[in-house]
Amino acid sequence: MPPKNKKKEKDIKDPQKLKELGNKAFLAKNFEEALELYSKAIEADPTEAAFYTNRAAVEIELEKFDDALTDCDRALELKPAFAKAHFRKAQAFREKLENLSAIEETKKALEIEPQTADFLKLFEELKQEYEEDNSLPDDHPEKIRFDRMLRWLKEGGSQFDKLKIRYYTADYRGVHAARDIKKGETILYVPKEQIITLEMAFASPIGKLMFEKGLRQRLISPKHSFLSCFVMQERRKPDSPFQHYLDILPKNFSNFPIFFTEEEKLWLKGSPFLDQIEEKILDIKSDYDLICKEAPPFAQFPIQEYSEIRMMVSSRIFGIQVDGVKTDGFVAYADMLNHKRPRQTTWNYTDDRRGFIIEALDDIKRGEQVYDSYGKKCNSRFFLNYGFINLNNDANEVPIRIFYNPDDKLKQVKQDMIKDTAEYKKFRVVETFNERIMQEFLSWLRFVEYDENIMLLIQYQAAAQQAAQKYRRGDDSDSDDQDDPSKGFKAKDLPPLSIRNEKKVLTKIAQLCRAQMEQYPTSIIEDREILEREDLTFNQRNAVLYRSGEKHILFTLMFYAEKILPMLDMDFKAARQLAQKTRELDECGDYLTNSIYYLIKKENAK
Repeated sequence: MPPKNKKKEKDIKDPQKLKELGNKAFLAKNFEEALELYSKAIEADPTEAAFYTNRAAVEIELEKFDDALTDCDRALELKPAFAKAHFRKAQAFREKLENLSAIEETKKALEIEPQTADFLKLFEELKQEYEEDNSLPDDHPEKIRFDRMLRWLKEGGSQFDKLKIRYYTADYRGVHAARDIKKGETILYVPKEQIITLEMAFASPIGKLMFEKGLRQRLISPKHSFLSCFVMQERRKPDSPFQHYLDILPKNFSNFPIFFTEEEKLWLKGSPFLDQIEEKILDIKSDYDLICKEAPPFAQFPIQEYSEIRMMVSSRIFGIQVDGVKTDGFVAYADMLNHKRPRQTTWNYTDDRRGFIIEALDDIKRGEQVYDSYGKKCNSRFFLNYGFINLNNDANEVPIRIFYNPDDKLKQVKQDMIKDTAEYKKFRVVETFNERIMQEFLSWLRFVEYDENIMLLIQYQAAAQQAAQKYRRGDDSDSDDQDDPSKGFKAKDLPPLSIRNEKKVLTKIAQLCRAQMEQYPTSIIEDREILEREDLTFNQRNAVLYRSGEKHILFTLMFYAEKILPMLDMDFKAARQLAQKTRELDECGDYLTNSIYYLIKKENAK
């Protein structure tokens, strides 16, 4: 039995009363109910213009924009000088992304009521939106190419009604919310037919040759190489179904460090990142030479083009699963979202819809930029593979090599324990001792710097091997199969061994960081001053930002080591008081508790 008040509403015939009830429902966001009540008010009195504009407001909320425009036109027929009707029309046109029409309707509303605050606010917002959305003229080649690509997507079944592309410069753009987006809403859908997948690359003429020669297993970067080959083949086919998408892909790759000039590389002098650049160049050439050898038709593509497309592939493709099969692919529009953490959106391929979707993880207001997250990565990866620097990046790292001491009498014994004769081990250190990688870094330093009773290390080796054997039997264990005795002792979980050893560890950290800092021709302070200059090119600025990020980590670790080292000569109370006075050491809380205080208490207990 329906509630009494609902029963009474059905019996109401007074149009004004119906309008009032509609207003209450609208304010309560019961839009379907409000729509029904306003419609009944119109049935009772079809000559009242306000009823139509009220219903138009509901229709806008329900995204029935054409219905809203029809109601506004009817209201204007009944009351030609009705400012609210022009205002509602402007709102509907805005939601349809027809800002010029929206601006014209707002002007008409202001001609009738020039001081109405809502009208003035909407007019200013529309003007600003129009300017930001049209920073490039319609006849600009870049805009023409993108408009073609967007039409191709829509004609192929893609959906992105709440997104728009905004140009900051001719070659720099972002994706923005065209309308308010709600958490959980699907904001992009691209059908499978418009996605370039790895399987397409395998089936291409040259891809087949590469596949037959087993290059999928022999290349350094097989999926990037196959997809690069496919793109280069398709670009040369005027009838390619992906031509409009391929046309909008970048043509200039000068922001990628592997294409830096020698002068630009000087801005990275002293940085280990230069080694990564050279490694990437050699890897690409190695793959290129192998493909040319095994699939001769591939030689038609110059290595410069292959190198550029390889970098584009690595910076744009998505790892997806289609019908239970893992693959990689290009997804138009999705690859234009810029990076930001924490995640604002999430994406995946859905077999149910046979396509790629992006969903909002938060509400996103109209006009705000819509971001993807490329993950928690060091700037070395962003810079090398994407060509940009992520400011205020908390995932930055610096590679540091740890060599055995030349006079280490236990060196041979240690190498036998780990079954590895390498002279050094490389770690990518971060700026806090509390991270897992830093625990492994400290553990290895303890191992390398240890020069006391070797039986202590042998005991830890035996414990690690026993834990690994339990792991293989399926017993409860925190170990992993990398501690397999046949592969050697990993020495990655060594606890603090002694005060003497930990002093050597902290001293070595300070020495390593200082030695690397001395490789740079400029200091952190000088880098800050350089970044204030307005004459830096994009690449020069990124290089300075990158090297200053490395220096920040090195300086921080050196500071920690030098501040903590004296604590090992103090009693527990004095050490803790010093730590409490030094606020910068808050980031080392776990290390202080589990290593420094532990060793001090152990020493005092003797």
